[in-house]
Amino acid sequence: MSTTILTAYGVVTFAACIFFFFITVSNIVWLMHTLSIVPKKAGPSVAVLIPARNEALRIRPCLDSLLQQDYSSYQIYVIDDNSTDETWEILKDYMLRYPRKFKAFKAEPLPEGWYGKPHALQELAGHVKEDYMLCTDADTTHRPDSIGKAMSLAERYSADLVTGYVHHLMPSFAEASVVPSIYLLTMLGLPLYLISGTKSPLMSHAIGQFMLFRRSFFEKIGGYEKVKHQATEDVKMARVVKKHGGKIVFADLRDMVDCRMYTTYKGAIRGIAKNAYDYLGKNLIILFLGTVAVPLIFFIPVIVCFVNIPSLGPALPFLKASAILSFYTWALETIDRRLPWYVAFIYPLIFVNTLSSLWRGFRSVNKEGGIEWKGRKVK
Repeated sequence: MSTTILTAYGVVTFAACIFFFFITVSNIVWLMHTLSIVPKKAGPSVAVLIPARNEALRIRPCLDSLLQQDYSSYQIYVIDDNSTDETWEILKDYMLRYPRKFKAFKAEPLPEGWYGKPHALQELAGHVKEDYMLCTDADTTHRPDSIGKAMSLAERYSADLVTGYVHHLMPSFAEASVVPSIYLLTMLGLPLYLISGTKSPLMSHAIGQFMLFRRSFFEKIGGYEKVKHQATEDVKMARVVKKHGGKIVFADLRDMVDCRMYTTYKGAIRGIAKNAYDYLGKNLIILFLGTVAVPLIFFIPVIVCFVNIPSLGPALPFLKASAILSFYTWALETIDRRLPWYVAFIYPLIFVNTLSSLWRGFRSVNKEGGIEWKGRKVK
């Protein structure tokens, strides 16, 4: 390979890593800025919406945390999405114990053309009369000021949708080698501060674990109807909000909400596969290009730090510098998101698992009719 090509490869790789570093730093600064919000104690009424399907093992901590909120005006609504475990019995018990604060419903059978979560939330929204709706997951636990801080963010930014990164718990190595992939988008190219500062739907993002809607705007756009058959209904919903002129603020919610998304390696791979491939628009070309680019930008630079490859010649200094810069990028992300300390050292493995999940999603959608998730097929 010619000296010119090798030099160009090294320079491009280093330039890409510099870009990723500054994107990550700018996003950390933005998220730190949103942490400064002072929670409200009172204000417009809030409905907390929770879809629950086979959540008997996790729903209690979520409900107990929400029942301890400091905010004065809120109501909890939960829908049992055709569970086959003891979820409904647990919800009935909470209705008896907290009749003024808690309401539970049983979902209708899933209609044709709908996925479970968007249908459950759409059905649940029909019972709501409050001014705002906080859609959250049954595997989250909330600090007492989570509603109050979300309402402060909505007020400060005149937002129709407040969302963001919660604190993701990863107590096992298996989880830590997969789950941080959820941060790749905002580490590699999406400036979070532009979400609230631009009108472009492309500059939008959301995390389904916490989405606070202005109810009047939610009803104006038809709720989840437009994303009823989307695996990544949260991200697609954010784009719908932007398309209809709504304003989104993406904030740091790590001091407000905790969530352990998965408990096993297989569950994490399957969950990321369900979401990541759909996020790419099920585009094989993008998947292929990513599969080629990741080793060139992230794997080879790490390898040359430990193995002498003279044939790379003039590219070597740039590749070694790229590896160091990637490590610092992941170290900053690890500190900011309170990830296990060793995540910065295993980031190549996280990329391997992410690519594996993406290709699993491709195979499942195109050859197996979808990915099985909570007893249903999701394409």
